[in-house]
Amino acid sequence: MSKAPKPELELERAQFEVEQAKKQFSSTLGGLQYRLSPKTLANNAFEGVRDKGTNMASDAKLAVNGIADEAMTAVKERPGIASGVAAALLIFLAREPLWRLVSKPFRHEEDTSDLVMADLEATDEKYDLTAPTVERSKPEGVSA
Repeated sequence: MSKAPKPELELERAQFEVEQAKKQFSSTLGGLQYRLSPKTLANNAFEGVRDKGTNMASDAKLAVNGIADEAMTAVKERPGIASGVAAALLIFLAREPLWRLVSKPFRHEEDTSDLVMADLEATDEKYDLTAPTVERSKPEGVSA
Protein backbone atom coordinates (compact mmCIF):
# COMPACT_ATOMS: atom_id res chain seq x y z
CA MET A 1 0.00 0.00 0.00
CA SER A 2 1.34 3.34 -0.94
CA LYS A 3 0.57 6.20 1.22
CA ALA A 4 -0.54 9.38 -0.45
CA PRO A 5 1.51 12.39 0.66
CA LYS A 6 -0.29 14.73 2.90
CA PRO A 7 -1.48 17.89 1.23
CA GLU A 8 0.17 20.04 3.94
CA LEU A 9 3.59 18.51 3.21
CA GLU A 10 3.13 19.02 -0.53
CA LEU A 11 2.15 22.62 0.05
CA GLU A 12 5.20 23.23 2.29
CA ARG A 13 7.51 21.61 -0.26
CA ALA A 14 6.01 23.68 -3.09
CA GLN A 15 6.41 26.87 -1.04
CA PHE A 16 10.01 25.91 -0.29
CA GLU A 17 10.70 25.32 -3.99
CA VAL A 18 9.10 28.66 -4.86
CA GLU A 19 11.31 30.42 -2.28
CA GLN A 20 14.40 28.70 -3.67
CA ALA A 21 13.45 29.69 -7.23
CA LYS A 22 12.88 33.30 -6.08
CA LYS A 23 16.32 33.39 -4.40
CA GLN A 24 17.99 31.91 -7.48
CA PHE A 25 16.16 34.36 -9.78
CA SER A 26 17.09 37.29 -7.51
CA SER A 27 20.74 36.21 -7.47
CA THR A 28 20.78 35.86 -11.27
CA LEU A 29 19.09 39.24 -11.71
CA GLY A 30 21.60 40.89 -9.34
CA GLY A 31 24.47 39.38 -11.30
CA LEU A 32 23.02 40.63 -14.58
CA GLN A 33 22.50 44.12 -13.13
CA TYR A 34 26.14 44.19 -11.99
CA ARG A 35 27.45 42.94 -15.35
CA LEU A 36 25.33 45.39 -17.34
CA SER A 37 25.99 48.47 -15.20
CA PRO A 38 27.77 51.27 -17.10
CA LYS A 39 30.65 51.31 -14.64
CA THR A 40 31.30 47.57 -15.06
CA LEU A 41 31.00 47.78 -18.84
CA ALA A 42 33.43 50.72 -18.96
CA ASN A 43 35.91 48.96 -16.67
CA ASN A 44 35.76 45.79 -18.76
CA ALA A 45 36.26 47.77 -21.96
CA PHE A 46 39.20 49.66 -20.44
CA GLU A 47 40.83 46.43 -19.27
CA GLY A 48 40.35 44.89 -22.71
CA VAL A 49 41.94 47.86 -24.44
CA ARG A 50 44.78 47.95 -21.91
CA ASP A 51 45.45 44.24 -22.38
CA LYS A 52 45.38 44.62 -26.16
CA GLY A 53 47.76 47.59 -25.96
CA THR A 54 50.11 45.66 -23.71
CA ASN A 55 50.11 42.75 -26.12
CA MET A 56 50.77 45.06 -29.08
CA ALA A 57 53.61 46.80 -27.24
CA SER A 58 55.14 43.46 -26.36
CA ASP A 59 54.90 42.29 -29.98
CA ALA A 60 56.43 45.56 -31.21
CA LYS A 61 59.26 45.25 -28.70
CA LEU A 62 60.02 41.73 -29.89
CA ALA A 63 59.99 42.89 -33.52
CA VAL A 64 62.32 45.83 -32.80
CA ASN A 65 64.68 43.58 -30.85
CA GLY A 66 64.75 41.16 -33.79
CA ILE A 67 65.52 43.96 -36.25
CA ALA A 68 68.24 45.34 -33.95
CA ASP A 69 69.82 41.89 -33.62
CA GLU A 70 69.82 41.46 -37.40
CA ALA A 71 71.35 44.93 -37.84
CA MET A 72 74.09 44.20 -35.31
CA THR A 73 74.88 40.92 -37.05
CA ALA A 74 75.08 42.70 -40.42
CA VAL A 75 77.38 45.39 -38.98
CA LYS A 76 79.65 42.76 -37.43
CA GLU A 77 79.86 40.87 -40.72
CA ARG A 78 80.50 43.98 -42.88
CA PRO A 79 81.97 46.83 -40.82
CA GLY A 80 83.30 48.71 -43.89
CA ILE A 81 79.92 48.95 -45.56
CA ALA A 82 78.28 49.95 -42.28
CA SER A 83 80.86 52.70 -41.78
CA GLY A 84 80.29 53.97 -45.31
CA VAL A 85 76.52 54.07 -44.83
CA ALA A 86 76.92 55.92 -41.51
CA ALA A 87 79.31 58.44 -43.09
CA ALA A 88 76.96 59.02 -46.03
CA LEU A 89 74.06 59.60 -43.66
CA LEU A 90 76.12 62.04 -41.58
CA ILE A 91 77.21 63.96 -44.67
CA PHE A 92 73.64 64.11 -45.91
CA LEU A 93 72.38 65.49 -42.59
CA ALA A 94 75.19 68.07 -42.33
CA ARG A 95 75.31 69.04 -46.02
CA GLU A 96 74.57 72.78 -45.58
CA PRO A 97 77.23 73.53 -42.92
CA LEU A 98 79.75 71.40 -44.81
CA TRP A 99 78.97 73.22 -48.08
CA ARG A 100 79.46 76.61 -46.40
CA LEU A 101 82.76 75.45 -44.93
CA VAL A 102 84.08 74.09 -48.24
CA SER A 103 82.88 76.99 -50.41
CA LYS A 104 84.04 79.78 -48.05
CA PRO A 105 87.49 80.31 -49.66
CA PHE A 106 85.93 80.63 -53.12
CA ARG A 107 83.36 83.28 -52.23
CA HIS A 108 84.13 86.81 -53.43
CA GLU A 109 81.25 88.63 -51.87
CA GLU A 110 80.17 88.70 -48.28
CA ASP A 111 77.49 86.13 -47.52
CA THR A 112 74.62 87.95 -45.83
CA SER A 113 72.02 85.20 -46.18
CA ASP A 114 72.12 84.49 -42.44
CA LEU A 115 71.89 88.16 -41.39
CA VAL A 116 68.75 90.07 -40.57
CA MET A 117 69.09 93.51 -42.14
CA ALA A 118 67.04 96.66 -41.55
CA ASP A 119 66.30 98.86 -44.54
CA LEU A 120 66.94 102.38 -43.21
CA GLU A 121 66.27 104.04 -46.54
CA ALA A 122 62.64 103.03 -46.73
CA THR A 123 60.72 104.86 -44.04
CA ASP A 124 57.40 104.21 -42.45
CA GLU A 125 55.68 106.81 -40.32
CA LYS A 126 54.71 104.22 -37.71
CA TYR A 127 58.14 102.69 -37.40
CA ASP A 128 61.24 104.88 -37.45
CA LEU A 129 64.45 102.88 -37.15
CA THR A 130 66.84 105.83 -37.37
CA ALA A 131 68.49 107.34 -34.34
CA PRO A 132 67.68 110.98 -33.59
CA THR A 133 70.36 113.47 -34.55
CA VAL A 134 71.66 115.96 -32.02
CA GLU A 135 73.21 119.23 -33.08
CA ARG A 136 75.94 120.70 -30.93
CA SER A 137 78.05 123.75 -31.28
CA LYS A 138 81.81 123.48 -31.65
CA PRO A 139 82.59 124.76 -28.13
CA GLU A 140 80.44 122.04 -26.58
CA GLY A 141 82.27 119.32 -28.42
CA VAL A 142 81.62 115.73 -27.84
CA SER A 143 82.09 115.69 -24.08
CA ALA A 144 79.15 117.96 -23.17
